[in-house]
Amino acid sequence: MFLRILLPHLCTIVLLPFASLRAQQPSWAAMATTTLQLDTARAFNVFVADINNDNYPDFLTIRGSWFVGLADAMKVYINVRDTSSSDPSARMFVDITDVSGVNAMPGAGQTSKGVLTAALADVNNDGNVDLVRTNYYHADPTTAPDDRCEVLLGDGQGHFTIVPNNGLHEMGVINVTALSFLDYDKDGNIDVFLARWFDDYNHNDNLWSPGILMKGNGDGTFTNVSAQAGITTPEPMYGCSAVDWNNDGWPDIATAPYCRTNGQLLKNNGDGTFTDVAAQAGYNARYMQGDGGQTMCMWSAVPEDFDNDGDMDFFFSLVHGGNDANEGRSTVVLNGGAASGYALTVDRSRLTKRNPYSAHNGDYDGSWLDIDNDGLMDLAMVQGHYTPATDRLFIFRQDQGHMLTDIAGDLNLISAATKDLHLLEAIDYDLDGDDDLIYCRNGQPRELHVIENRIGQDNSWTGVFLRAPQGVNKDCIGARIYVWAGGTRRMREVYAGRGNNGGQQPLAMLFGLGSATAIDSVTVAWPDAAGSTTTVRNPPISRYLEITATGLAVKEMKDNDGKVMLKAYPNPARDFILVQLEDNGPIKCVDVYDMVGHRVRSVAPAGAGQPAVYCALNGLHPGQYIISVTTQEENRAFRTFIKQP
Repeated sequence: MFLRILLPHLCTIVLLPFASLRAQQPSWAAMATTTLQLDTARAFNVFVADINNDNYPDFLTIRGSWFVGLADAMKVYINVRDTSSSDPSARMFVDITDVSGVNAMPGAGQTSKGVLTAALADVNNDGNVDLVRTNYYHADPTTAPDDRCEVLLGDGQGHFTIVPNNGLHEMGVINVTALSFLDYDKDGNIDVFLARWFDDYNHNDNLWSPGILMKGNGDGTFTNVSAQAGITTPEPMYGCSAVDWNNDGWPDIATAPYCRTNGQLLKNNGDGTFTDVAAQAGYNARYMQGDGGQTMCMWSAVPEDFDNDGDMDFFFSLVHGGNDANEGRSTVVLNGGAASGYALTVDRSRLTKRNPYSAHNGDYDGSWLDIDNDGLMDLAMVQGHYTPATDRLFIFRQDQGHMLTDIAGDLNLISAATKDLHLLEAIDYDLDGDDDLIYCRNGQPRELHVIENRIGQDNSWTGVFLRAPQGVNKDCIGARIYVWAGGTRRMREVYAGRGNNGGQQPLAMLFGLGSATAIDSVTVAWPDAAGSTTTVRNPPISRYLEITATGLAVKEMKDNDGKVMLKAYPNPARDFILVQLEDNGPIKCVDVYDMVGHRVRSVAPAGAGQPAVYCALNGLHPGQYIISVTTQEENRAFRTFIKQP
């Protein structure tokens, strides 16, 4: 049995100089759309998740004009190995829409006229990603009399089936622009918050409704608990996010308002109710007027602890902003932490644009990622066509002073393919340890593109897949992961569905670790009623890890021919264990860890180039252990063994 390291093959780790000390250049990124065979993909929105349980991120798209009838509005793309390439890590995406069932309607003759938004999570706790899709009629409810929100259960192989009487369908025609998953009461079942736009924009643009909180029943059905939860304030919204804003262990809800209001920050009181604390906390989409005095509209509020101080900040993606000193615009919003009552402060100085940039900003979306894995979160932002000559993709790189400067031009990412954009997500599509970018174009044709990250691997990193213990929703949405390495603690939270049109991120969490050569610990704060935590000490670095309630998950690992790569015998063992690689290759060292990651034994071979190592087990308590072998090429292989009394 081997520790499951989620890479397609073992790789050599080369620690290069700290990437933040090197200037960005075009070699850092490359367009990968053609390589991934996505040239014909068309998308207005994109939602990323592992649909077929192979740990590689897949994605779902919604294409076309969202208020024009499209019976096949949704597409599903599965991430597979590109067998035509000699590179074993090469990937490609395959369209499986025809067999996926994502466009199925609940009744004969019904077609989807307004599917705009989706989110993916395991709503029935069977270990497979499910789909919630929502209708959107834009301006006039009479144009979509048959449209309904639906729940579709996944089978873990890319197939989805509608759940009858799911609770969302029964709400009738509602105008939904975004949804976010959360477990608001920490009962282990996924709940969902729906953000609503105008009820009838054509006839009364002051007719709004509150957002809707649907409690998950754990079987793919939901119950409307909005009134009981205190979610009753009408607001036209273009997005929403669920995140623990005030570090109390309970997920809160942040709305992205469409121009007419400042937004709501719904504090989770921990008793099934929410209180809007936006005014007290300083959560305000209209903190200033935008270009020419125009009211700003928020598309998304994207949470992240961007400055590594242990609390959740936001990026406000705002439309109609301007660049003058007296104008508001898209901005970083700083969380002051416990000392300030988690007050939020807008800091427009944090983002620095370089030419070309628009006078009137159409900033539709943003996504946090650590492009160079230096341990500081960077920011990608897409811009629409309010000023057509200058709209584009922005990449803001963070420096040690927590300032973010646009480097898109340095990366050669200002082109026709990065203009008039809509949504984007960070996605490590090849599981090589750095975040790539997938984005949609707003203009015609509605192209989808992928940018490959070619610099992130030059620094250390860790990736974490969480496997839910009892009492935690299967996707661990709401869990917090803390990584200590190189004297710095980094924190990220697992969430699904954020911002404009929902948005959907991979549930695996990536952490850049800069020049660190080891990880001190990884701690997971589970989103359960007990507030459980798990700490793993000294795990392998620059690998994807699986963490469960008891520590590192262990599964058998084999090479591409199905052969076990590491032999350890006897197993179970009492006094000693002999370790040997399958190919009899030379061993540099052998380490033994307990099941929470403490190194309890380290042995070097008697001489250089030895293919087998004898490891004494005296002094070790009976139980299960992990044995780690490092080769002369710095590759590592793992296996578990039992120490007998």
